[in-house]
Amino acid sequence: MLAFLFWSAFSVYGQMTLSSGSQLVVNSGSTVVANDIVNSGGTIKNNGNVSVQGDVTNNTSGLFDATSSGTVTFNGSAAQEITGDHDAAFYGTVDINNANGVSLTATSTGANQTINGTLTFTSGNLTLNGFNLTIGTNDPTGAGSSTGYVKTNSTGVVKRNVGSSNVTYPVGNTSYNPVTLANAGTADYYGVRVVDNEPANASTNHMVNKSWAISENVAGGSDLTVTPQWAESSELTGFDRTSCQVGLTTNGGSSYTWGTVGGATGSNPYTRAGSGFSNVGTFAVGDYYYGGLTVDLKVFLAGAYNTTNHNMDNTLNTAGLIPTTDPYGMGTTASVPSGAVDWVKIVFRDGTTSTTLLDSVAKFVNQSGQIINADGSNMSVTGLEKGSYYVSIHHRNHLPAMSASTVDLSAASPSFDFSSALAQAWNDATVTSNAAMKEVETGVWGLWEGDANGDGYVKYNGTSADRVAVLTAVGSSTPGNIVSSTYSANDINMDGNVKYNGTSADRVSILSVVGSSTPGTIFQQHLPH
Repeated sequence: MLAFLFWSAFSVYGQMTLSSGSQLVVNSGSTVVANDIVNSGGTIKNNGNVSVQGDVTNNTSGLFDATSSGTVTFNGSAAQEITGDHDAAFYGTVDINNANGVSLTATSTGANQTINGTLTFTSGNLTLNGFNLTIGTNDPTGAGSSTGYVKTNSTGVVKRNVGSSNVTYPVGNTSYNPVTLANAGTADYYGVRVVDNEPANASTNHMVNKSWAISENVAGGSDLTVTPQWAESSELTGFDRTSCQVGLTTNGGSSYTWGTVGGATGSNPYTRAGSGFSNVGTFAVGDYYYGGLTVDLKVFLAGAYNTTNHNMDNTLNTAGLIPTTDPYGMGTTASVPSGAVDWVKIVFRDGTTSTTLLDSVAKFVNQSGQIINADGSNMSVTGLEKGSYYVSIHHRNHLPAMSASTVDLSAASPSFDFSSALAQAWNDATVTSNAAMKEVETGVWGLWEGDANGDGYVKYNGTSADRVAVLTAVGSSTPGNIVSSTYSANDINMDGNVKYNGTSADRVSILSVVGSSTPGTIFQQHLPH
């Protein structure tokens, strides 16, 4: 082996070439200054300082000896490149100190690189182009918007091994946007690159205009906490950092798995952590528009109301009859919450023009009248701007009602209680047959029951009579039949049975609404349409 030992400062202003079997040994306290370094089979054992002012070309395994503890500084006066078809495998400290930057080659003849020691930024970026950089257990130092970072400008990623402790990725593209990962699952190598926009299929301005593409070496076993960082200048115009969350998409932003909503931390730059991610993909930061606005809404369904208990019976639920797919064709849930009485549909209408329908969601209503999510929490709605809306509540066999005033979703705790007074519901002055809601007991109001065919009217006789719908369900020639254990709009009293005659007959429920002595009266909904 041909060895070159340096004990004191030594300068090489031309090209340093290491041939097969040669070794450059730089002892502690010594400095070697080189322009280009070209390696075709040698090694460098660096316990001192190597100053590189040109390019490093490595065409054999391991340019640096694994026992190296010194510093390699890239401090040229022009842009520098790490190239060659093998990993240089840096040990010790690698210092980027070139305002013009250092890059892994942009040509196809390059190789992925590894820094086993500490990566330090004094000035300038380390650009990956199409190659990956693996960084060891030491967190990089000095990275920042004014000093430098690893620039993920193409397909190249930064790879690090992530276990239960926080691991920082000093990455960015046109700006510095680091991300910290911790993994409560199985330790693995994760690759990260920053993309200079929100996910491709995002269609709103309620996001940070950056995204973090994260991959893993071995699929499965992840339980990630992801904490991205961004600057105020990267926030799109509608983004609300006081109510934001981290989300994961695997389909370009068509759908997301979102973390917990909360305020961002910091003061430009900002961070927000999202936990419990079992998959990888593209991570983004969105606000309440995606995470949902919580609304405290209360309404009673007269058909299920129990005046003895002062709440609604949940007979359909205890009998296991409520489907996991809502009857309004809007979606499916994994399970029905234990306290649910039935599905309802909530429509959000323009706060100025109430005939303009903006959004609708299907939720559950519980026995106390609270409208809830599938997990039993107060309902939340996504895809709506903070603002004031008229709200109408719809049920498959009750007449709907709309709020008489708007509900301000920008309030700290927006709420509306339809049950507290008749005046809570909008009144259509052209409807003289009935009030907008039914008084189910003194001072308590609910939606009118009896609209079996869902046409917005409760009719006992005549064309499209709801009584006839009930008769048809049991059989027009067999009115004494009972359709039992059913989830049906013809089940007016919501006891799980459709009955035309006898005790608890649904026909009688309809008649009691229009009036037993006035069966020809027609009740209708109070909606501005």
